Amino acid sequence: MLWSFLCLVPPLVGALTVHFSGGRQRSVGYAIIAPWVSILMFVGGAAVLLIEGSICIAMALPLFLALASLGGLVMWLVSRFYRPSSSVLGSLLLLPLLAGSWERDQPLPQALQAADATIMIAASPEAVWKLINRAEDIRPAEMREGLAYRMGLPYPISARTTETEQGRVRKLSWEKGVRFDEPILDWQENRFIRWSYSFPAGAIPPDALDEHVVIGGKYFDLVDTSYRLTPVATGTRLDIHVTYRVSTHFNWYADAWGRVLVADAAGTILRFYKRRAEVGATGIAGVGAP
Repeated sequence: MLWSFLCLVPPLVGALTVHFSGGRQRSVGYAIIAPWVSILMFVGGAAVLLIEGSICIAMALPLFLALASLGGLVMWLVSRFYRPSSSVLGSLLLLPLLAGSWERDQPLPQALQAADATIMIAASPEAVWKLINRAEDIRPAEMREGLAYRMGLPYPISARTTETEQGRVRKLSWEKGVRFDEPILDWQENRFIRWSYSFPAGAIPPDALDEHVVIGGKYFDLVDTSYRLTPVATGTRLDIHVTYRVSTHFNWYADAWGRVLVADAAGTILRFYKRRAEVGATGIAGVGAP
């Protein structure tokens, strides 16, 4: 999760690939594409050794491939006029280590963002409200269309709003032993609900999520989620609003992925409610992400 790793290692991998395969004798197309093989081997090794999870790999791979091609192209151009010595290459390899040792001590910038989605449901607000506050026996097939779930996010199993001494709390259960709470901050029955997130110790087992994308963790968190139910002639308009935090040294890239994944998860959740409400199901979906 260091800028120095993300933006320096892939170009170096690409440059070394072209250098050791005879850069000046190769075509420009080779210099652009050949580094992909090295990057795919690099990423594949990280996956096999469980150094990175599927979500992190999927998020990093497009940038890794592009930067590796850039490094390969630069080395191809340099090789046409000059062949770097071993000492020069060794010095370049030190760059990520030197930059990383400095970057680790820098504070992480925080970016607060929001995602919104809307859906029309042919059911009454009362029926939809019931689903939002009680969902059980959620099947993976009901959420599988969501990109985040296809990338490795555990599937939700159930969600139920309960009364506690502290007030109403929505209890979430996911696969892989994930359990957490959603304390309800605003409650306007059949019209509006908003909650925050609470992750007590042990809520997310170590192997349930990649440590770099753990909800409530150092790099990513869900701040709050709200639903607004509006009666319309055909049933109910359901709006979802999700606020989340991204904290990395490369928020320009991580936040772009955050917008894609959170918005996709929000849309997946709304479609889940629509299907269940319209077929008259009695369970309710507690959606994994928001």
